[in-house]
Amino acid sequence: MAVEQRQPEGNGASGRRPRARAWQGAIQSGDDQFAMKRQVVLRTAAQIFSRRGFHQTTLAHIADELKIAKPTLYHYFRSKDEILLEIQQAAIAQMLDADIDGTASGREQIGAFFHRYVEMIVDDFGTCLIMTGVLPLLPENRMLVRKGSKSIELILRDMLKRGIDDGSILSCDPAMEAKFIFGALNWIPYWYRADGALDVEGLAGRAVEFVMRGLTQRSPGNGPDRDLP
Repeated sequence: MAVEQRQPEGNGASGRRPRARAWQGAIQSGDDQFAMKRQVVLRTAAQIFSRRGFHQTTLAHIADELKIAKPTLYHYFRSKDEILLEIQQAAIAQMLDADIDGTASGREQIGAFFHRYVEMIVDDFGTCLIMTGVLPLLPENRMLVRKGSKSIELILRDMLKRGIDDGSILSCDPAMEAKFIFGALNWIPYWYRADGALDVEGLAGRAVEFVMRGLTQRSPGNGPDRDLP
């Protein structure tokens, strides 16, 4: 898809006003400039991929949004696939790099996990991970993201097993339960709006309540055991 041409604006003899780049005013001098500019490219690309779709987005679209020339992007990334891979790995890292309280009950660990998970999937990187998926990636990069996503699932499974063992959640199949919960929560980026009535903190709290009801309240006909407090 072609990028719309910008009409020149008058500014002195040249007749043009230089376009303000997206990272102007946000970059400190020194060695951090390159890394910070890469982050600006990644976040901008994540927003566009989620809005337009990966295949409908070109590097020209990203460059236009950043108000830079397209060749400038190649100073930071080799391809659109590399940009998507780094976006998705950054989202996964938000979960894998988080500390886990080893003294907490399984129920407490699960609550903290899903609070963090909801914060991740409504962030630009996490939303792109959910809405774009892994299929647009090259096969070798697809495997990397799937491995990271599986690691997140295994962390949750361990927490579920811990909760079952310490009695803080009802007995369940951790593998099946994890898939059901992720399947429900992964729809959030499709309907949540940050400018709506519910802020991210409130959204995360509602999500944790939803998950905990399923893990602590026994459905009618599922046995004589009482609900957990």
